[in-house]
Amino acid sequence: MDITTLAAWGEFLGGIAVVVSLIYLAGQIRQNSRLLRASSASTHSQNANSFTTLVAQDPDAARIYLEGGADRESLSEIDRQRYDSLMGMAFETLNTEFECIEDGLVGPRGWERQQLIIPRIFQRRGVRSYWRDYREVHTRGFRDHVDGLIREGEAAG
Repeated sequence: MDITTLAAWGEFLGGIAVVVSLIYLAGQIRQNSRLLRASSASTHSQNANSFTTLVAQDPDAARIYLEGGADRESLSEIDRQRYDSLMGMAFETLNTEFECIEDGLVGPRGWERQQLIIPRIFQRRGVRSYWRDYREVHTRGFRDHVDGLIREGEAAG
């Protein structure tokens, strides 16, 4: 075998090695993406569960959540601050989940459930009052999306 033949074989084998490496890397990227999505979904679930657990286990938080949802304006100043903190916790969780979905970090399945819940919670006067006062602290895309869901809920309701 002469040097030209060896060079051709080397180039051929090198090309195959590059293709195999690219296939391997593509598989690793897909696996990493799945793990990132699972981790993000788990984090969102934990955040939502933290809110639910707080309201379910703390009678005072449950009272404030229920009374504030019915009429935020009638709460004492300290209870209104606590209600606003509870709602801030809930809406920040939703906002983060929305952003992760928009960025492709989380699949849209979990968000389907939120799109059903959001119009329902906005039937409560206290939630509408909170949103009116605090909607600007959330990202523009999330605000627009929530406002669209509210309009759909009002049109259907």
